Amino acid sequence: MTTPLTPPLDGIRVVDFATGIAGPHASLLLAHHGADVIKIETPQGDWSRRLGVSAGGQSPFSTYYNRGKRSLALDLKHAEGRRVAFELARDADIVIESFRPGVMQRLGLGQAALRAANPKLVYLSVSGFGQDGPLAQLPATDTVIQGYAGLMSLNRDAANAPQRFPMILVDVVSGLYAGQATLAAFIRRLRFGHGAHLDCSLMQSALAMQAPALVKHEFERGRPTVMYVPLGVLATRDGFLSISVNQDAHFVALGRALRREELSTDPRFRELSGRIAHEAVLMDIIRAEFLRETTDEWCRRLEAEEILHARIRHYDEVLHDGELVRSGALDWLQQPGVDGLLPIPNIPGGPRAGDYGRLKAAPHVGEHSEEVLRGMGMDAAQVQALVDSGAVAVHRP
Repeated sequence: MTTPLTPPLDGIRVVDFATGIAGPHASLLLAHHGADVIKIETPQGDWSRRLGVSAGGQSPFSTYYNRGKRSLALDLKHAEGRRVAFELARDADIVIESFRPGVMQRLGLGQAALRAANPKLVYLSVSGFGQDGPLAQLPATDTVIQGYAGLMSLNRDAANAPQRFPMILVDVVSGLYAGQATLAAFIRRLRFGHGAHLDCSLMQSALAMQAPALVKHEFERGRPTVMYVPLGVLATRDGFLSISVNQDAHFVALGRALRREELSTDPRFRELSGRIAHEAVLMDIIRAEFLRETTDEWCRRLEAEEILHARIRHYDEVLHDGELVRSGALDWLQQPGVDGLLPIPNIPGGPRAGDYGRLKAAPHVGEHSEEVLRGMGMDAAQVQALVDSGAVAVHRP
């Protein structure tokens, strides 16, 4: 049996007040690498537990983003709940929160108060529009930011109406940026002894993820162009393919695959600039050709010519691709209260979550309340008093 690796963040304590997706995604990255992440949530649970379909007290979002964490259910409106939260956060290495700016300060848990008590603390604030400025107090969600940051202008329907990208794109990417910034700040603390307050907004993340598109927009000066042709989705006789032909040599090879070699000698299409200028004509020709054969036949021909392509697959096909499991891209999790195993994509660059030991499930609300409080030095009577007061909730199967 292989000995589990020692995770690099083993022994590091993270107190996570964040709700939703972005902040919990950042703390998940830390938990993946061994940090002890204590999720502070209300006795009713983080609202992400109720997003969409649910089972066993979890939604798909809370299952993925809270796995491997410990749950402490605290009522932060209760004085004793705030006291416990302050003591726990004060002694942490990293604190993460995603309340509207000013809320944590009013609770006595703001970065100034906690960093005064622990100058080495790394404190991450995740919000819609940042911690200050005229937009700071505006409520924001992934959908709001997709619209405000211009993302929806890139995704239009047949009537040219802007559309939401059908996933929580900004939240997920914000978590990646926030997690990266937190790790960098923690390394600085290890090297130089300095704490930090990090301000990561969904708006800032949405702009950062669009950086090439924003630069391209300025290059074009209002004259939008395609990058190259052909590029994108093509219908076949029985399905769809994604194709990318970005060099002249590849276009010559595509002509052979189509058995239309004359396309590469046509003066309109011989060079990339011509293919862009005559995009509509060229794509009409290519679309008609692809409708003549099956997806399997086109994959065979395109692979033989080494043309970049992929069949467009549904999730059922992706999840039953044995190569993805073999390569470490996917692991499988048993989540209490949910039938069957759930697919868990591993974090790129590894190691796999399972390399650190058994893959850990997402906790029930308050599943670790007693454990965390006892770890703070409280005895059973003190814990029960907090429960009786309503400041703390516990999960007892």
